[in-house]
Amino acid sequence: MGSVDEVQVKSKDDSVSFVVKTVGSHKKLDDELALVDHMSYYNEATFYEQNLSDSICAAGALCPKALLVDRTEDGELTICMTKLPGRGFSRNPEQTRQALQWLAKLHALFWGKPADEVVKSGVAERACFWDLSRRQIELRRMPKDVLRHAAKGIDARLQADKMMTMCHGDPKGANIMYDETEGVSFYDFQWFGKAPASKDLAYFFGVAAHGLSGEETERELLKFYHEELCKLLEAKSISPPNFEYLWNSYHLALCDLGRWMVGGFSFGNTRLIFGHVKALTTALAGLDSEQACQEKIFKLYPP
Repeated sequence: MGSVDEVQVKSKDDSVSFVVKTVGSHKKLDDELALVDHMSYYNEATFYEQNLSDSICAAGALCPKALLVDRTEDGELTICMTKLPGRGFSRNPEQTRQALQWLAKLHALFWGKPADEVVKSGVAERACFWDLSRRQIELRRMPKDVLRHAAKGIDARLQADKMMTMCHGDPKGANIMYDETEGVSFYDFQWFGKAPASKDLAYFFGVAAHGLSGEETERELLKFYHEELCKLLEAKSISPPNFEYLWNSYHLALCDLGRWMVGGFSFGNTRLIFGHVKALTTALAGLDSEQACQEKIFKLYPP
């Protein structure tokens, strides 16, 4: 249904490269999951049409800039964008910290009301491919246990979070580049949208971050992000969340990711992800309804 190609244009003295993403029409799809994934390309087109990449780059977080966005009446799509420098993300400690700095810059840029304005421009009001609103098929596949009972409560608590911003939505290693001069950059904004910052962190920690051997190293890396975020928010006269609030939101976001994996498929640091799931389901043990689980989640982790 589409392709991503690098195009190089040469002159006598120089050459320039750019990336072209082409997508076929959604009208040819009849599979629910394929359609959900396909519609994310149109979200990425809106991201570029609204010049959000320019704003993100201006905030010091490098990403591709749009050269052309073309939509046809039949639903076909072409996005031409600048090519990022460097090579793929290697998950070493330095690159992991640089990626967290990048995420902190993105999150601080759209923290609070600015995220609402971006959503009004047409970008997705909910970020991340595993968001419960998009993944009802996987929810139905789950066993009828406490995690399934808790699914809507986890989602409701995350939607009530006070750390709402615009999230990348898919911050895995395959969507990150590293250059010795320019540092870390991110691309692929299909799942960009509004969410608590913790959802980006949960996915990055769960599938891309380096050196998470236990809760101590997990907290150490999260504190690094928190310190970076606090500096950026305080420079804008915004009161940042305290670390324990961030930790609790991150914990629930990992449980949300684990919920999707139970109904879909598991990958990444499953020990980390399902360690958080186990901690939550233990706290909810004995509850056998969605309402009871939601009430307990809000009591344990007040928004």
